[in-house]
Amino acid sequence: MSMLLDQAQILEKAALLPAFPTVVSDLLASLEDDNSTLGILSHLVAKDPVITARILSLANSAAMAGHGQQDRRDIQGAVSLIGLARVRELALSLSLNSFTEQFGVGRYFWTHSVAVGVAAQELGRKYHFQPDYALVAGLLHDIGQLWMVRFHPEAWQQVQREVMNWDRDICEAERQFFGLDHTEVGKVLAEHWNLPASLITAIAHHHDGHAAGDKLVAVTHVAEAIVNALDLSAGNTSRVTVLSDQACDLLGIDWQEDFGFLFGKIEARTEVLSAWFQ
Repeated sequence: MSMLLDQAQILEKAALLPAFPTVVSDLLASLEDDNSTLGILSHLVAKDPVITARILSLANSAAMAGHGQQDRRDIQGAVSLIGLARVRELALSLSLNSFTEQFGVGRYFWTHSVAVGVAAQELGRKYHFQPDYALVAGLLHDIGQLWMVRFHPEAWQQVQREVMNWDRDICEAERQFFGLDHTEVGKVLAEHWNLPASLITAIAHHHDGHAAGDKLVAVTHVAEAIVNALDLSAGNTSRVTVLSDQACDLLGIDWQEDFGFLFGKIEARTEVLSAWFQ
C-alpha cells in the first residue's frame, strides 16, 4: 500500500525525534569564523560529556604511545595533543553517531554513512573544498531514509524488495511507496533542524549530483558513487546508479589519474572509523 507523504506529515513525525545536536551546528559555525582558536574548539567539545570522555581517552592513549606519564584530564590539553582537525572530525562523527542511534534502526545505515563521509572528506581535501562540511554532508546524506525506516518500516521493506528483486532505482521505488524519495524527506528534515543551506542542498541533490555548480553536492554525490564502487557498505540498495559528469567536471576530476592511493586511504579510514564506533 502506497502513501502520499507531505511536508506537514514529515515534520509531525520529526517532532518525535531527538533534538539535532547543537554541538554539530556550533562546530560548523566555527568553521566560518576566521578567529576560531583551540580555546573555542575546546569550549565547544566540553559541552558534551560523551565527546569529552572519548577525546580525553584518545589523548591519553596518544600520550602513552609517546611514553608520556601524565594522565590528561583537561580538554584543552587533549585537543592540543590530538590536533584541531582530528578533534573536529571526531566530535562531529561522535555527535552524529549518537544522534542517528536514537532513530532505533540498524547499524548498516551508520556504516554506509561513515564510508560516504570519509570519502567526501578525502575528496574535499583533494579538490580544495572544506573537508569538515564534506564529512557532515556524507554522514547525513541518507537521513531521509532513517526517517522512513523509523516511522514506516513496512513500506520501507517493500521498497527494499522492489530494489533487490527488480533492480529498480531506489528513489523511484521510494516515490512509489511514499510519494516522496529520501532526498526530499532529508531536505525537509535538514530545513527543520536549521542546517546550513549548503548542507540542505547536498542532502537534497546527492543522487543527481548537480545543483547550480554547488561543490558540496558534487563532493557528496561522487563520494557515494566511490563507496558503492569499492563496495564499502555491502548490501547497499541506495546506490547512485549514474555518475554525474557535471559533478566530476566541477571538481576537476580526471579519471585517467591513478586513484589507487586515494581509494586505499578511503577504505582504510572507513574501517578504522567504523571500528571506533563499535
